[in-house]
Amino acid sequence: MRICIYLLSLCILTSCSSIERADKKPRPVRSKISFNGEVPNMLRGTIKQHVALMGYADSYSTQYEPIIAAGYGLVVGLDGTGSSEIPPQVRAHMVADLAKRGLGESTRGWGHIKPDALLNSNETAVVIVEAAIPQAASGRKPSRSNMREDHPSLRGTVFDVHVYAEPSSSTTSLEGGMLLPTLLRQGELTTGRSQAREVAAASGPVFINPFAEPNAINSDSVHRTSGRILKGGEVLHNMTMRLVLFEPSHARASLIQSSINRIFPEEQGQDGPTAHGMSSEMIDIRVPPSWKDDVPTFMEIMTHITMRSQNPEGIAMSVKRLLLADPSPRNADAAAWRWRAIGPRVLSVIRPLYEHTESLPRIAALRAGGGLEDPLVIPFLLEEATSKTALGGRLDAIELLESMPVDYRIEEGLRPLLNDTDLEIRLRVAEALVKRNDISIKKYSIPDKFDLIHVPSDYNLIYVTQTGYPKIILAGDVEISRPLTLQAWENNLLIKDVDDDSGELLVRYQDTDKGTTTLQHITADLPTFTMFLAHESTPEEPAPGLNLSYSRTIGALHTIWRQHYIDADFKVEQDRLLAAIKRLTTESSFVPRPDFEPETEKEDAPRFIDQPQISQDEEVPLS
Repeated sequence: MRICIYLLSLCILTSCSSIERADKKPRPVRSKISFNGEVPNMLRGTIKQHVALMGYADSYSTQYEPIIAAGYGLVVGLDGTGSSEIPPQVRAHMVADLAKRGLGESTRGWGHIKPDALLNSNETAVVIVEAAIPQAASGRKPSRSNMREDHPSLRGTVFDVHVYAEPSSSTTSLEGGMLLPTLLRQGELTTGRSQAREVAAASGPVFINPFAEPNAINSDSVHRTSGRILKGGEVLHNMTMRLVLFEPSHARASLIQSSINRIFPEEQGQDGPTAHGMSSEMIDIRVPPSWKDDVPTFMEIMTHITMRSQNPEGIAMSVKRLLLADPSPRNADAAAWRWRAIGPRVLSVIRPLYEHTESLPRIAALRAGGGLEDPLVIPFLLEEATSKTALGGRLDAIELLESMPVDYRIEEGLRPLLNDTDLEIRLRVAEALVKRNDISIKKYSIPDKFDLIHVPSDYNLIYVTQTGYPKIILAGDVEISRPLTLQAWENNLLIKDVDDDSGELLVRYQDTDKGTTTLQHITADLPTFTMFLAHESTPEEPAPGLNLSYSRTIGALHTIWRQHYIDADFKVEQDRLLAAIKRLTTESSFVPRPDFEPETEKEDAPRFIDQPQISQDEEVPLS
């Protein structure tokens, strides 16, 4: 009997051993951020010692970077240069998108046009729209009952947009086109249900290469199938920015939250406190409305806040001693931000450094004093701007003076620099004086097109912007040289002298889009002539004008300049939008502005100018 029981038990054990058992379910473990605990002495006690930034893209980062958003859009109003050739999945996506907007419905806008008919027209083109959107940007606010939906105070953060024709289409030019409202989504460009949530919208007139000759498609090296929409994008939802603690701690998270809200209290119109602790390891950050146009500076100040609020003068003195003991470029940069984060109570500590013999401590103090709007720093910043030291330091001193409160010493000190031998200095000073509404600057606005700014200078210059709000800056007393006979744009633009002693020019312009011809007499004074090119004659504003777009106006000026009828330098703003999308790297504070030479641009010429690399031995710029 015992033997039977033994054999039965042995069989049961043997059979059980062949049964496959599931492993124990692994328990979730928090993934730790790699942090070796080594913190520079200059950063000890700051928020930056304990946190990393986590942006909207849910990626840990130690530097401030924008994100890329994209979407498919439709450009309308083309002069037969569009295309209906697009991939089937893109066509299905566009048909569905246009139907949502009411195309084809008699009770809504554009009801008489079917989506398919619009896409099949050669006056439209499907484009890819992309942009670099700043992280922590402010989203559009809902309209109140007594306020228009388009009121400027409701707008989210605006940005420039890049558009280009869908690669498989046969679109030849986007010139003169208008982008219909397009939703932009973060991440890979997709169609259908796999799309991410929309983060922004874009629309507006497409600005292509201003030096492209109209109606010269395929006869030159200019690419007309891509362009920009200046300030054409708007953020729809607040972009989340969070601080993530290296070592989770409720006490430390609470201390960081309190420190940030002490320096950046909640402002009117803000939808909550600046810092809001979500857990022991994460703090949500809202950018205050007063900082939404300068988020990078806000981020630097916020992360350099000293968490211990007692004895700010003593903390400022400790930072000063650390900097004087080790005046490295990195310490100088950190010291300037730490002093700015502490606030005006540091001024008594840093003012003696305004005249320090060593450059790095002096520059750090000037940066902090300028950022804190110390009136005593103005003569020292003017001295830095007018000195023959490093160009980066001079340019950043000008930028600090630009944002200072009203003070007649700034305008008087900057005006002579309009005659500086360095062209970049002259441009930065002109921009600063325009922003400060200096009386020596003449400013004219062409509605919905651009601002024309005339600057007094011994050097003749034409400068045009390609980002932000369009501007043309004319420096010096520039006139169109005579005698003059000019034919351009396949003889659609003719300019010649008038056969009398009036000194005027005769301009004939044939608008091939509208089938009209304009013949006008106009003065050779360049500011007046520029306004004439862009002005639209109306019963309310009957002055003569050709009603050219911003792009065509620049193109006309460039054509006259290229044929040596304008004695001036011609400069254009560096196109940072495409550079940001392609590289997403931090630019140096000094960005060179490319020249335009009379000869035709080569097809294989580099599109962007290389950014200068600042070595450790060079002087640290002020921003």
